[in-house]
Formats: sequence, C-alpha cells, structure tokens
Amino acid sequence: MKIGNRNIGESFSTYVIAEAGINHNGSLDLAKKLVDAAVDAGAHAVKFQKRDLPSLYPEDMLLHPEKYEQSFQYMLPLLQRFELSEEDYVNLRAYAEEKPIDFICTPFDIKSAKLIYEAGIHAFKIASADLTNYPLLDFVASKDLPIIISTGMSYKDEIKKTVHFLNERRAEFAILHCRSAYPVWPRDVNLKMINWLKQFNKPVGYSGHDIGLIIPLVAASMGACIIEKHLTLDPTMEGTDHKISLDPYSFKRLVRDIEIADQAMGHEKRFLLRGEVVNREVFGKSLAASEDIPKGSVITEDKIAIRGPGKGLPTSRQDELVGKRANRHIHKNSLFYEDDLEEDQNDELLEPSRLSFKSKWGLITRFSDFEDIIAYDPEIIEIHLAEKDFGTKFIPTKKYEQELIVHAPEYIHEELMNLCSFDEDLRKKSVALVQETIILARELAPFFKGTPKIVAHPGAMSMKEKLNKSQLREALLKSVSEIDHNGVELLLENMPPYPWFFGGEWKGNYFMAAEEIVSICKETGLNIVFDLSHAAMYCNAKDLDLYKYIETVLPFTRHLHLADAYGLDGEGVQFGEGDIDLDKVMPVFSSYRGSWVPEIWRGHLNNGRGFLKAISILAQYIK
Repeated sequence: MKIGNRNIGESFSTYVIAEAGINHNGSLDLAKKLVDAAVDAGAHAVKFQKRDLPSLYPEDMLLHPEKYEQSFQYMLPLLQRFELSEEDYVNLRAYAEEKPIDFICTPFDIKSAKLIYEAGIHAFKIASADLTNYPLLDFVASKDLPIIISTGMSYKDEIKKTVHFLNERRAEFAILHCRSAYPVWPRDVNLKMINWLKQFNKPVGYSGHDIGLIIPLVAASMGACIIEKHLTLDPTMEGTDHKISLDPYSFKRLVRDIEIADQAMGHEKRFLLRGEVVNREVFGKSLAASEDIPKGSVITEDKIAIRGPGKGLPTSRQDELVGKRANRHIHKNSLFYEDDLEEDQNDELLEPSRLSFKSKWGLITRFSDFEDIIAYDPEIIEIHLAEKDFGTKFIPTKKYEQELIVHAPEYIHEELMNLCSFDEDLRKKSVALVQETIILARELAPFFKGTPKIVAHPGAMSMKEKLNKSQLREALLKSVSEIDHNGVELLLENMPPYPWFFGGEWKGNYFMAAEEIVSICKETGLNIVFDLSHAAMYCNAKDLDLYKYIETVLPFTRHLHLADAYGLDGEGVQFGEGDIDLDKVMPVFSSYRGSWVPEIWRGHLNNGRGFLKAISILAQYIK
C-alpha cells in the first residue's frame, strides 16, 4: 500500500499520522498552525475531520440538543462551534499543499467524502464509528485513494465483514487497532489485537487515545506500520480531544523515538557489524593441526592447538574436523578460489575471461598482502593505506600492468582525517595526510600504468551534534585549494549518514546529498569515487530513490566502490545480505566507463575471498 510517495508495510519505516482532528476548535488560523506543528515534528501526514452535520443529525436535534440525552447536549454544541466551513476546509488544504506532508481526512458522511476527495487528499480515514457504515465505505472504495480504517468499538465479526466488503471492491486499505475511549488506560489497550489483525494480510497500525509516548512505541515494535496520534497546540484548551493529545514538543519526541525503534527492529537477515567482526578477530579462537588428519582418525591434543584464549577443543566439535582440510589454490589470471570446507562448496566464482565489463575491474589490497592480491591479475589495484604505512618502505619488485589507485588513511593518530574540520589544526593535518598520500603515489607511479588516482574522505563527521553545512563546505573548499595534486587525479568519496570508525558510530553531516556533491565537483573541477554502499544508506535515511541519486552523480564519477548496504548504518556488507536491489540499480551503470572495485568490509581476508564472491555476483549484472 502506498500513501503519497511512501510505501506502507512492515518492511518500511513506520508511517506517523498527526491527528489534528477538531483540535483547531473551529479556527482556520489554529488549523494552519497544527499543520505547521505536524511538519516541524517530522510527521508523515496530518489528518483532519470533516462533517456535514445536517447529514448526520435531525434538524430538531441540532436546534435543540438540550431536549436529548446528556451526551448529545454536550457534544453537538461543540461540533457545531468547532466545524470548519467548506470554504475554510478548501483554504486549509491549499495551505498544506506546499508543505512536505501528506494530507488525510476523515469524512463522517458521503457529502463530506465528496468534498475532501475533490480537495485532493492523499487518503481517506474511516473512523471506528463507521466501520460498518457500508454506504460510506462503498463510496470511498470507489475512488482511487487508499483507505485507513480504525476498529474501535467493534467486534471481531464486524471487522471480518468489513475486510471482506472492502476486498470484494478491490480497495487498497490498512487496518488500525483502536480503543474508542478518551483516554484509554494501559490495562485496556490490548495491543495483542495487532497480531490478530495481521491475519488479513493488510498493513496494520495503531490509532492511540492513550496518554503519553510509551504505548505507540510498543505498538510500532509489534509491527504496527502506521501510528496515529492526536496533536494539539495546548492540552488545556476546550474540547474533547486535547487532553489525550500530544503537544508539539512531545509529538516531535514520538516521531524521533519511533525512528529509533524502526532502526532497532531491523529484519531477519543476519550479518556481522563492523565492531563484531573486529571483536571476533580479537577475541575469537582458532584451531590449527600440526599434520594432515586422515579420515577416521581420532584427534588428540598433541595434534591440535587452540589459538587465543580458551582451553581445549570441545568434544562436540572434534568429529566435525575429522578428515577435513582447507586447501586454497590461487591460480594466476583467474578469479577461481577453491576451499574444500563444506560451507563454501556451493560458491560459484567466475574467471575474468568470462566477464566482458566495459569498465575496468580491480581489487583492494594493503601493502601486507599486495603480492597475493595482484596475483589475480586485476586491471586496477587499489591500495588502502593506514597512517603507519608511510613508515614502511614499500618497493615494487617490477613494473606492473595494473593502473594504480591509492586510498588515503582515515586516521591521524587517534583522530579522524577530516578535510571539513572546523578545528584548523586538524584540518591542516588532514591536508598534510592527503598530500603525503599523493607524494607516495607519485613515487609508485613509474611501476604502474596510467595516472594514479587518490581517494580521500572529505570527513564532516560528528559524534552527536549536527554541523553547519555551509561552514563544512567552506572548510572543504579551503582544504582542496591547499592540496597539490599535480601528477595524480584527486577523487573525493561520498560519505554515509552514520559512518563506522574504531570507537563506534558517527554522524555524517556533509558530502552525502547529490546536490552537495555536484556543487563541489563543479566548483573545484574534481570528480568523485562513488561508494554504492554509502549512497544506499543515505537514500534509506532520506527516503530517496537510489537509482535517481546515481543518475545525478554518475557524470562526476571516475571510480566505483561496490558493496551492499543495510538500513542506515550497515555498510560494506556482501551482496545479498543488504537492501540494495541490484536488478534495479545495476542498469544505471551501463554507460559508465571508469574503474570499479568490490569493497566488501574485511573482504581482503583469506586471499580476498569476500571480494571474489562479490565479483561473481556482480558478473551476473554487467555484460
């Protein structure tokens, strides 16, 4: 289901509706302020209500409510005073038209439904009281708009009948669990109804009349993909809904906390976080055999050694190693990698002769495994430097057929390299580090083909605070102007929204948006390294189309880092373990003529096993 430009469902971020309802108290000015408050809070939609009272109540009841039950004596005068006119409503819709927010409305009668439909709403909301109002449901189902329907004050059989009614009309709809009491206390909310509603295979949500933030957050964690909560400018105002509504500050907190909860939920795919991989290497144990172990042999302690902390080999693991060996064969001019361990027997890795890329493919290496990686004979070799590598004199033994790319270090002692830094001392150190990388590349250039490329991160990270983009841009332009890149091609790399470095997750502040990248490239004359993983996470964070993003920056791209990505911060994972739809993304690169490398995190281990597996997957998409 889709409302406006947003997909609705458990695999997407929670859709938050700010229910303004009649909290405008009949004032068009207050209604506009509620729209502004919803936008400021980050809600995805703002919702109002529309009634044609003469269609709903007898004339005598409207004129003389005092003659009827107490509930009518209280509610009808309020509704009469708080109802916006048709003209006011049209003006309100026009006001909201320019806002980055969806506009939804609840009609309580067919006349009102016609009015709001013609005004251009994004979806119909059906109140709990109209769950079985089949004439109204029939009308809204006949329109080309999604429907959100609440289930308060109803029995399960009534819900089933209404679902069947809407399904017969092929309506696109979502179902919200709701308790129609004002307020509803936690003991009465009964959120497990969310699980029951999922049987209908429709988006399920929660419409809350509770007080506070906790219950909507729990509902979201249970799979409610729509959260509707009342918004007021002042909880002390006159009216039925103000007391169960959130003020603007609290609503902003709710949206923020739901976004955090969405991130924490994740999905059933499993991959190791960067910190987990590091800790696995540092604290994990490994097994080594002093000699080949024939099948059927008993493993004895004199034939094995446990590397790392721990004592002995568990009996349950001994049988798994009997007769097993790990023979790894590297064939020059081949991407074939053989591993006799059962877990890898199904991998299919392709030889370069079977690939016909129009662009040049390469592999990433460090000085320590340079000879092993270049033995695969890639067209490009990308050397990733650490700061300490400048003290290790790497001298090539011959002239190579590969083109050279050198990736500048990401650290300066215990600080992050940052060309956008407001700290002038750190900014100058970062410039010096890039300059040192360029000097090294110039020394290596005679041993490789073509002009070396230099990859540098712009930086602009912070731990928590949000940094000023114009100041970051100014600092980056200043840094670039101070770098002498004669004899090499300097490329800046697009940054992720939540980069991971040793010490934890940071916040990206600049050189992520396509327009920022294009602006810097045009002003400086530089081009970029396009990191697919970084771009995917940024598009996930901003709900952007990754395909269109790539189209925008591709004209300024001279080198690709290709890896899958998960969510907002799962960068560099193996293809198939993340969110990127290669079927949709890879065709956009059909006209690309630069170079590329797979940049799977820790892909260089085991003779580049992760890199080679990524190449075998990418080969299916590039002819």
